[in-house]
Amino acid sequence: MTKVVQTTLDEQEYRTLREVLRRRGLSLKEGLRIAVTRLVLEEMKLDPSDPFLMRRPTGRSGHKDLSKAHDRYLYGRGQR
Repeated sequence: MTKVVQTTLDEQEYRTLREVLRRRGLSLKEGLRIAVTRLVLEEMKLDPSDPFLMRRPTGRSGHKDLSKAHDRYLYGRGQR
């Protein structure tokens, strides 16, 4: 599903944006999508000092295909 987003830029912002996009060979739609994606990724960066990310795995399941079939092991047959 896609969503349509609308905004307002002043004349100088619009002209500058169009010029940058023209130099890169991008449409307004492509350029705005790239800008939004970069902003979201910048905000969502993982903090490498997060204690959760610093934990080492503990225990073993004994299953060789756990990464592929974990849902089946958790929920039973017929689940993906």
